[in-house]
Amino acid sequence: MGRQGRQKVFVWVLLGCMVLAVGYTSRVILQTAASPDRDPSQVQRQEAPQPIARPEELEAIQKGPHLVFLHEAGPHYGQVTLAGFEPELSHGAQTALGCDRVHYAASNGICLVYDTSIPVRNPLETIPTWVRLFGPDFKPRHEFTVEGIPSRARVSPDGKYAAYTVFVSGHSYADANMSTATVLLETATGRSLGNLEEFDVWKDGRLYEALDLNFWGVTFAQESNRFYATLRSYGTTYLVQGDIAARRLTVLRENVECPSLSPDGTRLAFKKLTPAGTWQITILDLRTMQETPLAEKESIDDQVEWLDNERVLYQKQEDDPPRWVSVFVVPADGSGQPEVFIPKATSPAVVRN
Repeated sequence: MGRQGRQKVFVWVLLGCMVLAVGYTSRVILQTAASPDRDPSQVQRQEAPQPIARPEELEAIQKGPHLVFLHEAGPHYGQVTLAGFEPELSHGAQTALGCDRVHYAASNGICLVYDTSIPVRNPLETIPTWVRLFGPDFKPRHEFTVEGIPSRARVSPDGKYAAYTVFVSGHSYADANMSTATVLLETATGRSLGNLEEFDVWKDGRLYEALDLNFWGVTFAQESNRFYATLRSYGTTYLVQGDIAARRLTVLRENVECPSLSPDGTRLAFKKLTPAGTWQITILDLRTMQETPLAEKESIDDQVEWLDNERVLYQKQEDDPPRWVSVFVVPADGSGQPEVFIPKATSPAVVRN
């Protein structure tokens, strides 16, 4: 084989390795606070295997307020776990369901997982993401694949609807060329209610039409027909309010990403892009439109979850070695300091019953 031929083979082999690596690294990409220097072999050695919970154990935890989250340490990395509101004191329950992103409410859940089991036959082949809807037994009851990398997932407080976001291109919201797909689902049937790009967008009292609409970060109101989300168009991000029945989105405000509605429906927690190019967790009062930056000073690329009306949860990397990704808590009034709430965990969902 000539020099030119060997170069072509080398390029194809290199591209193939890159694609294979995507499946392994996708969770680290999604969990943007994840440690770049974490050694997976160390992860496997530091955690002893825990048995999968029996149905009666899951039922016992679900009788009261509890947390649903993803285990961050091996060998159960990415598996859905249940625990009481004080996770360090609670006897947790490990399920057999594995996800890259999860959310759960009113006995209905959504799980996004990048499928690394499919063999890659050529460098241009795309690995799909599984979207799985599940019930209180944490077993999939509706599932399908979509093209893209998992990003955000939410279930409405009444469990009626779910929403998911995947990156169609790019893998970061800081990427100016990224493209997303955000779809609403009916949890009982798995039926799609449409991509948000199919909804009418109204801005300043007029129908807004553009070729580069990207949506992500859905959060539902208690009356689940109403929701909020992020829109980006021509380099500007907006907070939009949605109406499922009317298939309508209304632009409310600029520079609001990944909103999360408080349990009492009065405030939105969101990440705000600063002039320094970082994201500041901020609270928006929906009545006064006043913003309050929180005590977390690091850049956080996550859709936060409200623990209650006074505190929010989010994932980030711990400062101390081995620099696990953990769930942190911080007061929602700008006071206090961030603290670890669930060690070695991501993607928290709060179930208040």
